[in-house]
Amino acid sequence: MVEESENMKPIDIKKDRFPFCIVWTPLPCISWFLPFIGHVGIAYSNGVIRDFAGPYYVSEDNLAFGKTTRYLQLDPTNISGKQWDTAVKEASDEYNGRMHNLCW
Repeated sequence: MVEESENMKPIDIKKDRFPFCIVWTPLPCISWFLPFIGHVGIAYSNGVIRDFAGPYYVSEDNLAFGKTTRYLQLDPTNISGKQWDTAVKEASDEYNGRMHNLCW
């Protein structure tokens, strides 16, 4: 078990920093009718958000459909910040090379 909770940066909504969080924002029009559908991103241990923003593109620090509306902070005590960041980067790099189409 890794004890880094003392070193974990706090969530800063004004600066859009959500360490160890999965973040969500609504999709225009679609979320109005189906409120459980939205756009998801994941943040590094320092709070910078990565999200799959379109075909062959993963954005960093700029959630594709606006500011974070909801977030879920995961328990960082089971993994070091470096391991977490490596996993987020590897997943982002993997999806950066994939096609994405909302309808298909």
